[in-house]
Amino acid sequence: MNTALPPHALSERETRLLGHLAAEAQPRTITVDPVLALAPADVDEAVRALLSTTGTRTVPQLVAWGAAHGIVTGPHTPPTTDFRLPGRLQRILQGWVGGRTAPELAADLDVTPHTVREYDRGLRVRLGVRTQIQASITAVLAGLVLLRDIKPDWPAEPFRCAVPPGEQTA
Repeated sequence: MNTALPPHALSERETRLLGHLAAEAQPRTITVDPVLALAPADVDEAVRALLSTTGTRTVPQLVAWGAAHGIVTGPHTPPTTDFRLPGRLQRILQGWVGGRTAPELAADLDVTPHTVREYDRGLRVRLGVRTQIQASITAVLAGLVLLRDIKPDWPAEPFRCAVPPGEQTA
């Protein structure tokens, strides 16, 4: 990544948990990971601890944080570089990566929760993803949001890969 962000200090266990969350693994899958060694009753607490460690509020914001740090890398295919979203859909996307909940977004936009759900569906269709987590990852990797949208003290510029998508390093 070309943009300098504060370095993350996640442990191997935390990085692995973040990977499971980005892949939308079920708690049962997470508990069978021998590196994590979590009991089913401990998964929610481990997620809360990871949110606290990263200073994020929601899982969509957490995976956006992970994408910005190069921990989460896909497999979602970002839209083309000339991709643009209408204003309200852009604000919904910025809200997701910024840790906003649906009720908060409804209040921010002065719309009903039903309208936010409709925007949510339309946004996911436009991005070609199924979930808010996938949308958050795609938004960061495609540069559809600014790093500052994820964390207010980060740079006001989009994420830039050190290696362009599709190119492999030797």
